[in-house]
Order: sequence, then C-alpha cells, then structure tokens
Amino acid sequence: MSNNQQYDTKCLDHPHQDIVLICSTCPNNIPVCIGCISGIHNGHKFKDIKDKNIKDQIQQEFTNQTIPNLNNFLEYNKLILDESNNHFKQIQHNHTKNFDKVFKIFKELKDIINTKENDIKRLLITKLDENKDINNIITTTIEDNINKINKVIKYNNNHFNNNNDNKNDNNINNNDFIELLKNNYQSNNILSKIYNNNLPEYKDTQLIIRDNNIDSIKDLTNSYLEILDDIPFFRKDLKRIKSVDFKFTIYSDGFDISHIKTRNLAIGPIQCFPKTIPTTVTHLSLLDGFNQPLDFIPHTVQALYLHNIKYQLTHGSVPSTVRSLSLHDGFDQPLKFIPPSVYELFLGNIKYQLKPGSIPATVANLILLDGFNQSLNFIPDTVKRLSLHNIKYQLIPGSIPNHLIDLRFENGFSQRFTKGIIPAFTTWMKETYLVQVTRIKFGFGYLQPATFTICHSIT
Repeated sequence: MSNNQQYDTKCLDHPHQDIVLICSTCPNNIPVCIGCISGIHNGHKFKDIKDKNIKDQIQQEFTNQTIPNLNNFLEYNKLILDESNNHFKQIQHNHTKNFDKVFKIFKELKDIINTKENDIKRLLITKLDENKDINNIITTTIEDNINKINKVIKYNNNHFNNNNDNKNDNNINNNDFIELLKNNYQSNNILSKIYNNNLPEYKDTQLIIRDNNIDSIKDLTNSYLEILDDIPFFRKDLKRIKSVDFKFTIYSDGFDISHIKTRNLAIGPIQCFPKTIPTTVTHLSLLDGFNQPLDFIPHTVQALYLHNIKYQLTHGSVPSTVRSLSLHDGFDQPLKFIPPSVYELFLGNIKYQLKPGSIPATVANLILLDGFNQSLNFIPDTVKRLSLHNIKYQLIPGSIPNHLIDLRFENGFSQRFTKGIIPAFTTWMKETYLVQVTRIKFGFGYLQPATFTICHSIT
C-alpha cells in the first residue's frame, strides 16, 4: 500500500481511542481500545494484534469466509430488492383492479337500489292514479245524483204549488203524469244505489318499512366487501425453508414468480398455480398438504423434494428429468411412482413401511436422513453408497448390507459402534467417512477390514 494510505484504526465504540488488542472472551474477535479494556471488557482475555498467527488466522477468515458471505448477502439483498419492487408493482396493479371492482360492485348495488326505488315509486303513483279515478267516479256519481235529486225536489215543489192552485181539479193531464212517473223512477233508482252502496272503494296504500331487514341489509353490505392486510411479499413470498442443505424460496399463492431467479423453489397447498416456473429452478420442494398433479414441473428440475403431500402419486407423476428424489417426514405413499431416472434417494422419517422391493433397482445412492426409523432390510443389492445421518433406528449387527462400496456416517450420527455393526465387506470398502460425529464409541474386540477417514466435510 502507498505510504499516504489513511488507515482507520480507531475504536468502534470510542472513536478517539486507538485499537490496541483483540478480545478473545467475546465472539467475532472484537477489536478493543484502552477504554474498552477498562470498561465493558474489563476482566476479559485478550490477544495481541501484533501476533503473526492471529493476523494470519483473521486474514484467512476474512478472505475465505467473511468476504464470500458478504457477497452472498449482497446478492441476497439485491434479490430481495428486486422481488420487493416487483411485488410493489403487483400491489399497484392489484390496487387498480380492486378499485375498479369496488366501483363496479357499488354501481351494481346502487343500480339495484335505484331500480327498487323507481319500482316502488311507480307502484305508489299507480296506486294514487287508481284512487284518483275512484275519487272522480265517486264525485261524478254524487254530483249527478245531487243534480237529479234537486231536479226531482224542484219538480215536486212546483207540482205541489200547482196542485194547491187547482185544488178542485183532480184530473192530472197526461204530460204531468209522465213527468211525475219519470221523476219517481229516477228518485227510486237513486235511492236504490245509495242503499246498495254501489260506489267504488278507495284502495288505501300502506308502505311497510321493516327496520330489522334494513339492519340485515347493512350488515350484509358490510360483510360483502372487506379489506385485509396480507402478509408482505418480502415476508411471505421470500420466506425460506431449509431442506437437505438447501434453502428454498416458498411460493405464495397467486403471485407472479416468472421474474425470480432462484434455483430452489418450494410450493405448499395452493389454489392458484404460478403461470410459469422460472427456468432457473433445478430443485423443487412440494410441502405438506400439496394436492395438485405434478405435470406443471418443468424439465429443468433435477431434484424433487416431497413432503407429506396429499396428491396420490402414480407411474409417470414424476418427470423423467428428476435425478435426485427426497421423501421427507410424514410421506405415506408406495414408492412405485419413482422413475428409472432417479439414482439418488433421500429418506426421512416417512410413514410408509418399506420392505424388500420398495426401492427400484435404478437407485444407487441411498441417504437416510435425521429421524429415519425403519429396518434397513429393504435396501436392494443395487445400492452401492449408503449415507446415515442421525437416524432413530438402532443399528444391530447385520443391519448394514455387505454389498456397499461407499459407507458414510454423516453429521449428527451418534450411535455406538459394536462388533458387527460395520459388516465384513465382500469387496473392499473404498471410503468410510465420519463427519462431525457427535459421539462415537468402538466396542471391545472391534475388528473390521475398513479404513476410516475422519474429516470435516464431504466433497
């Protein structure tokens, strides 16, 4: 570096103090100053920052671990930002759709109410018009009757006066009689109508308002539409699960994932399939409760992880591009659906009881995962590599078949080794790995023609 290089050697907590030591009591090699040593790190153990071994160790960790992890985290954050922006676009799109839906729905409701209002108004007007007609009929009839009655009374008064003037004349001329006859008929006719009540009746209109129904309509309207806050995309659609050393992005029902660049995708019980599965997906995990045919799986998928899915698998369900198949805890279906393309099989604590013939002859690598709890007598002769994780099934002499050429005890395996657990192989065992075994004990008299290589990782 240049002699003019400016170095940042000040304490993170005390910006005016120089870093002088490294705290070995606290994790992550915290650099400390005099203020730290006399403060929160008082009584701790420290490393000298001039120690060459310490320098080499920290520089190696920084170069080989910290920087790669930071780069991965940077890429992960870029993915989150990209997916967050895409999700916000989806939110905006959904907002427009929802707004249009609300406008349309309430327009329909308003149209229904307006139509009902107009119908009731028309009915009320019709009823009023009918009563107007009745009123006109009654008025006309009464007025006509009054006119006729007044005419008859007038006739009678005139006729009575004339009779008084002609008291001695008992003869009524023919014309007078006819007029009398006519008035008498009309009078009787009017009286008969009055007595018979032949006038039409009004149709009284009553508007019934059911307040309880109005409350029900209000409640129904309130419950018809509801706005809920969904789980944010970056918490749900970007949620990760880990399965067999892989982290999976969980698909969220209804979201467009065609733009997401991920190798590992997980899908649970859904109603709406993604329009397309990204071509970058090579590892697909179907979670508990998944209940759809598997014909949507693209040819890019080479590793398939099946949990306790509900869809009944048959021959042809799994595409022939799948090379690695994992059956996880709770899986409870016969294994006849496994295509010949699968050469690597992972088995967790599955419910389906395995027996000889359950595993197809094309499977060469068998991996028994944490919790596996069944006898190993189902393993066919075609399996050449067997890996045992922290299985629950207690191994006994004869459990492990003797036709293997590669036997591995993976991280977490913790059973006691006694004589006969590892068989006397008919062919020489090429490799036997013990990887980060938490506890291993060899029983008295253990003699096996196998070479053990103790290491920290499997390549």
